[in-house]
Amino acid sequence: MAKEPSLLKKGKQFHKNVQSEWSLTAEGLVKSEKNVKMAGNKKGRVDIFVEEIGDNLVSVVEIKNTDWDKIKPENIQRNVKRQARQIWKYIESQTDLEGKEVSPGIIFPKLPMDPERLELIESIFGDEWIQVVWENEPIDKVRQRMMDKSKSARSEQRE
Repeated sequence: MAKEPSLLKKGKQFHKNVQSEWSLTAEGLVKSEKNVKMAGNKKGRVDIFVEEIGDNLVSVVEIKNTDWDKIKPENIQRNVKRQARQIWKYIESQTDLEGKEVSPGIIFPKLPMDPERLELIESIFGDEWIQVVWENEPIDKVRQRMMDKSKSARSEQRE
């Protein structure tokens, strides 16, 4: 049997660690690798599925080990859109087939180093109503970055 590539092994470990953390800390009934029925009689598997988080609301979360710093700039948008399409298939499996409201998200191991790349990735996912989480970003840094972003948007509106 061939040895598993180190990048794949590292990605699987990240995946497993995130799922384990969610099972211990998230509110609601957390299911890892939940099988879902999708349109066209297809099946999918959601990395993290959280049931019972409130009034007919579920959460669909994908875990990706994407290193955005290693992706060519011209390929970023295509990669984000591909990942968003995957998540939207899971969202639609819940809204259309199950009648649920969905809070979608995607988790990556680390922030891109380039702030413009970060903004592009979050903007594209944001346009798709998908929340992005960077595992290596502490919550106080997230809050500060979001506050700075909000202030910047307000000052642009005034101009």
